[in-house]
Amino acid sequence: MEIVRVRDKIYQNFVAPSVALGNFDGVHLGHQEILRHTVDTAHRKGRDAIVYTFDPHPRLVLNKVPEVPRITTPSERARILELLGIDVLILAEFTPEFATQTPEEFVENVLVEELGVRNLFIGENYRFGKNRSGTPHTLKKMSRELGFVVHVVPPVRYGDVPVSSSLIRDHLSKGEISQANALLGREFTIQGRVIHGHHRGKALGFPTANIKPEVKLHPPEGVYAAYCQTEDGSVNKAVMNIGYNPTFHDRRVSYELYILDFDRDLYGEYLTAYVVERLRSEMVFQDPEHLKQQIIKDVEYARSLLTGSPRLLL
Repeated sequence: MEIVRVRDKIYQNFVAPSVALGNFDGVHLGHQEILRHTVDTAHRKGRDAIVYTFDPHPRLVLNKVPEVPRITTPSERARILELLGIDVLILAEFTPEFATQTPEEFVENVLVEELGVRNLFIGENYRFGKNRSGTPHTLKKMSRELGFVVHVVPPVRYGDVPVSSSLIRDHLSKGEISQANALLGREFTIQGRVIHGHHRGKALGFPTANIKPEVKLHPPEGVYAAYCQTEDGSVNKAVMNIGYNPTFHDRRVSYELYILDFDRDLYGEYLTAYVVERLRSEMVFQDPEHLKQQIIKDVEYARSLLTGSPRLLL
């Protein structure tokens, strides 16, 4: 997949591509439906399937918020889009000047002149242009005049609830991993490079790989069942602890992976944890021996849950 970063204007030449508009944070089931239609329509004609999105997130510029909690890092999102068949990811720089464009200017200048869009795919709630005044109705009206087709993809529902990034963030913040994973259509991932820790796990008989995670939304402190993928591509069952290790009075949160039935030095490697379920909250133990007995229980519980493999390997 080609990644195009745009500061001013898109200079690549595309021939009647299919384009999906949106932020696509999480690339959840609703996003995947939009992307599936985009890819299928483009590839039937031998044309490019394009995702057009913004970097930084418009809310950071328009609302002056310090951060928008991401479900996926930029690299995770790009990798998932690639696995779903997207050919080109366009990351347009969102600036205050860009935000002053009217919906009509955005359609004419970007979608038609620069991209040459033939088929455009959006969700029902897509808004764009100055003051978010552009709607699917705006696009459909202009498309008839400018020679492209707008496809409005209905939201995907899980049970009685429409799938959304905000709902997934809510589940993750509460440690409701299985609920979040159901809406993502895959396991939530935490990635990071292995760093030196306190080596307490080894002393207890459970050596852990301590990782420095990429910046994104993470679930709360606790113990989790997960699959761990190492740099060589192998995937193993694991127990992951996120927290402050209250038994040892640590002051900084740590991310520790005890990889089951595994014995290899991973220092410096980049690991991906596919988080499956929360086993328990973080607890204080009266001594290391009681902690060890609880870890034994955690491992057995994790084994009972980890009976397959991750649904989407990054």
